[in-house]
Amino acid sequence: MLEQTIKNLSYDVSLVQLYIKTCQDAGFTDMRRLLESLCIQLFKASHGLVLKNKNLLNPNFPAIDLVDDAQRTAVQVTSNADSRKIRHTLTMFENHKLAKDYDALMILGFLKSSKTTALPSYCTVLSIGQLVSAVADKNDDDLVQHIVDALQQHTDFSRIHPYDDRNCLEIVLNCIDRNAIKHRMSCEGNYHDMVKGLNEITELISKGTINNRSKGKALDDFQDGSIKRFLIAVRDTIGRIVAIVNQCRHGESSFVDIPGRQMREIDEMKMKIICLANEIAHEHGLLTRIHMM
Repeated sequence: MLEQTIKNLSYDVSLVQLYIKTCQDAGFTDMRRLLESLCIQLFKASHGLVLKNKNLLNPNFPAIDLVDDAQRTAVQVTSNADSRKIRHTLTMFENHKLAKDYDALMILGFLKSSKTTALPSYCTVLSIGQLVSAVADKNDDDLVQHIVDALQQHTDFSRIHPYDDRNCLEIVLNCIDRNAIKHRMSCEGNYHDMVKGLNEITELISKGTINNRSKGKALDDFQDGSIKRFLIAVRDTIGRIVAIVNQCRHGESSFVDIPGRQMREIDEMKMKIICLANEIAHEHGLLTRIHMM
């Protein structure tokens, strides 16, 4: 699921960039707090920095916004890191003798960053794209998901979904491609784990989340009719499977005794989900192919 999570991260960053640009065009130029808060999370993921905000302790602290004192690294966050901004930051950094406390200075242009070679050895100018690439290079889905969560804590994505239908469909298919669906009931080891897996698929379809962490988008936010019909069919079929399992529980205990006839019925419903998943994947040019085991 890493590839889809990275795509979601890129979409969310683009939306935040658009939001900041729109605010600037409307005359609301002070986006500093939003950018600084987001960049604390981004630099932790991309460079392993544990940053604190100097401006919270000393408003309008010169030259730098965020610092990791232990790693002697300072960060200046700006919407546009053009040549004038870079020169001003370097001048302030040197005039206030900050080099005695920090060995490295990073200047991040959240919207734009100028390419320049005339930089002192301690200074690096970065674009937001470079930070996202650095996070992606870690090849860690949980790490990328953490940044997606951080972005969504600062921006309401509940009604503005940049995620495209095909990408979110692939996320759902990857979630369906698990033992809870693929295992025949004769091979199913733990019914509790199976139901947990089935409920996660239902949550992903209904809310776009798994364990309340955003992974895609909710059913109502899909536009493609065939995908919506597929998602509804899968959700309804899973509901019937879970209902059978719950009916076969012994009182309040976790013990489940499912008769052979109903086990075969569940297998048929699992196969129906697999067939529907393979059909919709083929229809939308996705390589996902699920096989029952």
